[in-house]
Formats: sequence, C-alpha cells, structure tokens
Amino acid sequence: MRRNMHFIKRGLVLGSIGIFCLMFSFEGLMAAEKFPEKPIKILVGFSPGGTVDLGTRMLASLVSEDLGQPVIIINKAGAASTIAAAEAAASKPDGYTLMSFPIITVTVTPFFVKVKYDPVTSFEPLMSPWGFPYGICVLQNAPWKSFKELIEFGRKNPGELSVSTPGTGTPQHVAFDVIAKHEKIQWKHVPYPGGLPAATALLGGHVKVNFGTGSHLPFLESGQFRMLASYSPFREPKFPDVPTLKELGYDLPAARAQVVAAPKGVPEPILKTLEEAFIKAAQHDAFKAFLKQVLLAPEYKNREEIKSLVGTEYKAWDELITKLDLKVK
Repeated sequence: MRRNMHFIKRGLVLGSIGIFCLMFSFEGLMAAEKFPEKPIKILVGFSPGGTVDLGTRMLASLVSEDLGQPVIIINKAGAASTIAAAEAAASKPDGYTLMSFPIITVTVTPFFVKVKYDPVTSFEPLMSPWGFPYGICVLQNAPWKSFKELIEFGRKNPGELSVSTPGTGTPQHVAFDVIAKHEKIQWKHVPYPGGLPAATALLGGHVKVNFGTGSHLPFLESGQFRMLASYSPFREPKFPDVPTLKELGYDLPAARAQVVAAPKGVPEPILKTLEEAFIKAAQHDAFKAFLKQVLLAPEYKNREEIKSLVGTEYKAWDELITKLDLKVK
C-alpha cells in the first residue's frame, strides 16, 4: 500500500511538471504569435556616427518596416562595448532588447576587461550583417611608406609610436600588442570610445597611427590617410596594393564579424522571427547600397554560422593570448 502511494505521489509530481512545461510552452508560443507588440531596442556600445552605429541604424529601419514596430537604437559607449553588453545580457529575455556588437565583444575583450557576462553563454547570436575592413593607417604626409618602416621607427624610438583604437581589449589593441611583443617594440596605446573618434585623433595629429574599424575608410577615400596594412583574411578589393597582416607574417585570428544578438533565454519562435527579419533586412537592396557607400564588406551569416564562429574565435584568441601572456586578469 505504502509503495502504491509512493508511485501515485511520484506520478502526481511528474504530471504537475508536465502540465507546467506545457503551460510554459503554450505561453511562449502565444507570446511568439503576438511578437512584436511594442518597440524593440538595440543597444550599441559605441558613440553615434561610427561604423557600428550607422550600420545598425540602417539595419534597424528595415527591420522596423518588416515587423511593424519601431526599432530604437540606444548608444551606451564605453569599455569597448562591454557596458552595453552587460546591460543586454541582464535584460529580460523577451526579444525586446537586443545588442549589436563586433564579435570581439565576446571573443577578445573579456580577456582584457572585467565583464559582467559570460562571453560564450550569455547571448544568442541572431546573425551577422557585415565584416569590418580593419586597417592600420597613418596620415598621407607621414614619413612611413610601408608597415615595415613603421615598425622600424617603433623599434628605434621606444614609446613614441602612439596608436589610436576603438578601445581597450579590441582586436586592434590586442593585435598591436601581439605585433609589439613579436617585434620587441614599446608602443603607446590610446583608446577611444569608438572608431570615429579614434580616426579623427589621427586626423588631428594626436596620434601617429590609427588602427581603424571602418571609420578610417572615408579618410582613405579622400586621400587624407594612407593604409599600411589591413587586418583581414584577404586583401581588400578597394585597396589591392595593401598587404594583410597575415602576409606580413603575423598570424592573428581575423575577428571581423558584426553580430546582432539577443540575451540567452529568448523563446525559440521569437528568435526565429528576429533572425528572419534581420537577414531579410541585410539582404535588402537599400542595405547593400549602404554597405557599398560606407565601404563595408557584406558578409552575411545566419544564426548557426555566427554562433559557431563565436565559439571558434573565442578559443583561438584564448590560446593566442594565453601563449603570449597578454591577459590582464
């Protein structure tokens, strides 16, 4: 009798759990059917006017048209995008708060900045709309005509090679740290809260070099900057004479993808709706024209592809940073 009561109680408990799960799934499906019912906000961890900000705004306007709700950009610059990322990771997982960030926010920066999120598990990447054409630039009238000449200057003048980047822990910062260690040079890192202020710092003569994320491209087009090397897996079609860092002997992970992500825990049907809307926007003729205008590379990746890339890049950077003993924490 006692044994029968045990099985009855166990059955009641399991039944209750099953009913709860069904109710939870039903509520999730109902929410997904109505989604979106209010404005969606996208956090951007850089100042307005930069590559990430402008690209995300263009994408958001097209997603808004498709989903029938406003998609609002919220700029929260600072700490190489990690302040915005922490807020996004801690937000309610209902699909109404998203994040747009360079892949390095979860694959590189956490090795250099104390972050309040797990780089690999706090986000659900939705897609990647473009890749950054990173480049190392000097002023057009600078004395260095090649990257080798720049490195020679740094070797002969310890501490005088000042380089602006979009922030501490960005791939530009880490890549130059790797190069400096390899070449045994001392350099001065000058971080800024985004690509545009980092590029204008070179234009104003406040630094000798800018390691750009895309904001350097208009200055290249206008003839004000000269690019000595690109940080890409291949030579940029617009600048076929500029060698890649890999060609110059620096084998670095090419973390150049932009990521649109949701916090972990958003119901699958809502994730699917968002993924489809953002991919549709990224493939829109207006967005393709925008990318061409600002010289960004259209490298589209779906949810599975970008999620896999995040894991691969994180592991590659972890191994490289550990090997060179560059971790700050």
